[in-house]
Amino acid sequence: MKFGDCGHDLSIRRSDKGRSVPKVTVILPTFARAHGPLQRSIESVLSQSYGDFELIIVDDGSRDGTADILTEYQVADSRIAIHSYKYNSGLPAMRVNQAALRGRGQYIAYQFDDDLWTEDSLKVRMAWLERQSVPSVVYGSCDAYRITDEGEIFQRVLGQDFNYGLLLHNNYIANNSVIHHGALFERHGMYDPHLAARRYSDYDLWLRFGRTAPFQWVDATCSIVRGNMENSLGRDVQANFTRTSKYLQLARDNQLKPSNIDQYDLIAAEHWVNRFSQEEIKSYYRDEALPFVAKFNDYCAGEELSTVAAGAMDHRKILVLKPDYSTSVDVAIRNFEKLENQRGFTSTFVREKDIPSFDVSGIDVAILYRTIGPAESLLAQKPAGVPCAYLMDDNMLHFYEVGPEHSSIAPGTPAYRSIVAQISRADAVIGYSDEIIEDFRNYNSHTIRLQTNIQNRYVRRRDYRRTGRVRIAIFSNNFRRVIIKKIWPGLQYIASKYKNEVEFHFWGIDPKDFSPLECDVYFKPFTHSYSSYLADLTSTYFDISLTPLEGKTRAEQSKSPVKLLESVAAGAVSVMSDVAPYSRLPDSLVVKVKNNPKEWAESIEDMLELKTEQREELLEGARVYVEEVFTTEAQYYDFFGALGATQLHAHLKGKAILFAFHEAALGGATLHLLRHAALVSSFGFRVVGLVQESDRYGPELARLWREATKNSPLLQESWEHGMDSFDWSKVRPRRPTDMDAAQRIGRTVVEHDIGLLHFATWQPPMMALGLELDVPVVASVHQYYEGANTRAFAHAIHCSSTTHGEKWRKASGVSVRRIVCPVGDAYFSLFLPRKGRNFAVQRSLQIVVSGTLQPRKNQLAAIKAALLLHKAGYDVTVHVIGYDDLHSDYAQECRDYVAKQRLDDRVIFHGFVSDPERFYAFCDVLLISALDESMPQTMLQAMASGVAVVSPSVGGVSEVIKHRYNGLIAKDNSPEELANAVKEFLGYSVERRAEMLHGAHQTISILGRSSYVRAELMDLYGSAFRAWVSEKSIDPVSDLSIARSNMLSDRTEPVVASTIARLHSEVEAQHFSRPLRLARAVKWRSSKMWDVISPVFSPLDLFSRQYFGRARRDELRLSENLSDIPYREYTIHFALSSLSSVHLGIEPLVRASAGLIGIEIVSSEGQILASATRSVIDIESGLPTKFSLANPVYDLHEGWLLRVFVRGTDVPVTIYEVVRPAVLYGGLKRFPFAKFE
Repeated sequence: MKFGDCGHDLSIRRSDKGRSVPKVTVILPTFARAHGPLQRSIESVLSQSYGDFELIIVDDGSRDGTADILTEYQVADSRIAIHSYKYNSGLPAMRVNQAALRGRGQYIAYQFDDDLWTEDSLKVRMAWLERQSVPSVVYGSCDAYRITDEGEIFQRVLGQDFNYGLLLHNNYIANNSVIHHGALFERHGMYDPHLAARRYSDYDLWLRFGRTAPFQWVDATCSIVRGNMENSLGRDVQANFTRTSKYLQLARDNQLKPSNIDQYDLIAAEHWVNRFSQEEIKSYYRDEALPFVAKFNDYCAGEELSTVAAGAMDHRKILVLKPDYSTSVDVAIRNFEKLENQRGFTSTFVREKDIPSFDVSGIDVAILYRTIGPAESLLAQKPAGVPCAYLMDDNMLHFYEVGPEHSSIAPGTPAYRSIVAQISRADAVIGYSDEIIEDFRNYNSHTIRLQTNIQNRYVRRRDYRRTGRVRIAIFSNNFRRVIIKKIWPGLQYIASKYKNEVEFHFWGIDPKDFSPLECDVYFKPFTHSYSSYLADLTSTYFDISLTPLEGKTRAEQSKSPVKLLESVAAGAVSVMSDVAPYSRLPDSLVVKVKNNPKEWAESIEDMLELKTEQREELLEGARVYVEEVFTTEAQYYDFFGALGATQLHAHLKGKAILFAFHEAALGGATLHLLRHAALVSSFGFRVVGLVQESDRYGPELARLWREATKNSPLLQESWEHGMDSFDWSKVRPRRPTDMDAAQRIGRTVVEHDIGLLHFATWQPPMMALGLELDVPVVASVHQYYEGANTRAFAHAIHCSSTTHGEKWRKASGVSVRRIVCPVGDAYFSLFLPRKGRNFAVQRSLQIVVSGTLQPRKNQLAAIKAALLLHKAGYDVTVHVIGYDDLHSDYAQECRDYVAKQRLDDRVIFHGFVSDPERFYAFCDVLLISALDESMPQTMLQAMASGVAVVSPSVGGVSEVIKHRYNGLIAKDNSPEELANAVKEFLGYSVERRAEMLHGAHQTISILGRSSYVRAELMDLYGSAFRAWVSEKSIDPVSDLSIARSNMLSDRTEPVVASTIARLHSEVEAQHFSRPLRLARAVKWRSSKMWDVISPVFSPLDLFSRQYFGRARRDELRLSENLSDIPYREYTIHFALSSLSSVHLGIEPLVRASAGLIGIEIVSSEGQILASATRSVIDIESGLPTKFSLANPVYDLHEGWLLRVFVRGTDVPVTIYEVVRPAVLYGGLKRFPFAKFE
């Protein structure tokens, strides 16, 4: 999205009475402040004692009545010019620049719709500026206030003598206190309108101006600013000090000059690469660019919208191998790569025979495109080699059927064996027809189904300017020679009967090879340039396209319908053989013909007899279908996701992905995870389901699971849920019993060979299961609940809402990405029919209220709102869908209210429905009344369906709903405000309603398409694997071993130091999952003391197992040297009714001659409750050490602390501790190998 793309919707209102050349241009941008301080801001400018100015008020697409207020001011004062934009850009700096480019004053000043000027503000500043002979900047003092719930609070005075060095440290210049020569824009550029600069674009401009321009501070209060107001950048845009510091030092002056700024990209971050890491750039695209574009996309090109999210995922460098280059590489690969602003991947083409000379070390994915020989060398490098996908858009396994010229790849030949070997050994296989996928499965189950594609620009609706004869075309090479010869008599019949009305065009196949036709015939040779071919197609037109295909061989049936795409590009109605693949196309879009001359002639004749308008209608249907299904833009994430899937297949090596549901009832989290499982399964992964046993809800979930995953196994088990049984607004902490459940479930799932675990909601037993299985763990969390230590509970986490996701991120310490629930195609398919009805609202307004009936969902408020609408004279029917028996008391309260108000015919309780999409097919409004939400799936479904969304701003609602642009945000969730919002929607014109619903559909098309969510899942799983591998590769020995020599006193002999280091390394390196294998870990040491350590320490082992749990990957290690630190502290996550003594494994690595070792028992609030000490001299190596407290400690609550310390010793002293990987117990990553009595 470039600066120059964002002004076509501007309208300007200016009075001719205004002074032609004012000295000062004052620019005041505003958005949606009609009922706020806008009027006072305007009046503070108009009442200036200095009057030689024009005031340009820029309305950035407000829809709250701002236009009416501005009109009144403009009529009353000729100094005012109104710049109104239809669309809201969300980029105030851009709007300021656009106004400045049209300003007439020599000087530029700024005011904002939440700020004020003092009466002499312009006068005192201009008094200095007008005396300057060079372009300069003047600024005054500013009183800064902060808006809070209690009112305006004075913060400070901005303004001081100019010092560029100090300005580099902090901005002390208020934006609305500045006036400068407009000529400075020519020297240093204008405001930076980039998305990343929104919060500090003024500060950035002062820094750039300050490099050469004189600055002068006027020590007078010139302005008043108020921060933290609603819809202000300071409140809505999160500060990022690191990124800001780096961004401000990017060289941009030349790009931002008035002569160049039209080409300035407002979103892209490609020019950051020399200053920012790839992770930082990905974070920008994920956290800022993608959410912004989802809501502010009116100026974005379709190509940009179709690829914007790829910048937030891993960039992939792919290698494309093919025996020889052909145009099919352009179709299958380069079409996607060449999309404008495509950031997801880059490709390199290499001929297959040249692969031995190509260094693949920098390649992320290799695509073996119908390779038949040397590419096997890549597969021979498995498992450590490059992830490989074998791709077939023609069926190489049956290509020998096409003709004898392909006998070299017939079964039994070396080439055929090579093809089979490559298919079998590839990490994934990509096919472009059902037949190819079916044949792939004989050798490789990791199948990925893609479609052929064409870029949208070639199939856009255009004026064909059809004149003269009907133009009939055949696009083909010699592949179709036999079938063309077969139907040729039918073509001869048409050419003879309509010789003055038709003309035939042959592209690729020479008509001279057949009998002459009696009409005009044209021939265009085949071209190997795909771009040239499409350019030629779209520079002309045809009326009818003929696509014959014999369809008897498997090779022919495996073809893709690319001829339909080419026909649409050429503006032609398609007549096609009624064989696969064309027989699978919708009957309403193409004409299907049996393969005999008579029927071909009849079908062509039928087309000739249609009016041009009728053929155009048929063509338009095909064009819309191609646009939605086959365009490159529509399929970008299918292809990009396939790259990620290939890498994931390489990671998993055939292992399954386990999806663990927290309950069988079909609530939001369950449905969300079920859809994820379906998407993952569609990319050829083995999936296994795991769900809580439920006689009531289990059968329906099992049915949906089988449908979604093609009968993959669904296991039923029982485990403790994750909510606090005493307070369901909180989650419970992790318990030792979770590990017991994990071990029991692990024995059940082990036969399914699990390679990754993905669970939904807070489930401690599933976290333990991931540890037990020793696999990467992915968590889908939604609404945030307090109550438990959630540190590092998964390798990768996603949340449906950024609002709740940020809470999970802070609590877990793990990056949390937003992935909304994918919306099914059934909902998207409802949009076009509704659009065809111009989104007409029915005479009786149909409102759907969706979700489990419960107090949190607050459906009673929606029902009461319907009553208010009914009383106001609106004919309203409310459809309440969702479980009505999980919270029976609340459900009954709702029913009683309906009965009491006699609304039984107006409010219909449907209960749980398995096909909610049918309600979105006829309802006009979705009404959400919840007290809290994460990201309501019902809202996403409504946006896809063309149903208006009315909701309060709860949870993630306002992340995707932009008030009055793609939905309506009620002021609160009261019945009155909900009813008012519905009334506002009903009061809109047909055009405005249509525009709002289009905006909603565009937003969810970016965030909620299944193809995009699937690609996100592949990237999410990839990040989980990286975190898991990184965790496993951390060498706990290396740091400690290196440090061992520093732990030893100068008197320690080298041989002793060496032995100690070896001992430490051995113990650190050992894993144990059965009772204490410490003796085995150190069996090299010939000491009887070590021979008996296991039975001696068994009480500690049993206690730690019982209270801390035990996982397969737990490690017994020696701690760092306690002599070098104040103390070692452990948080104990279970309560004790009393504590009188503590047994620990203390290990002085050298015999000590002095010193004490002690413990402290500390409350969760930090109060020391008890302590005990022992002499280090008395500690016996290889035996537990008991610390007895002088007085027992009672009622230790969960979260108490054990501290272990050493004082006054001259030797290294360590303690045995159990280390558990952070994925399970973030807070319990290290706990003492101990026994509490």
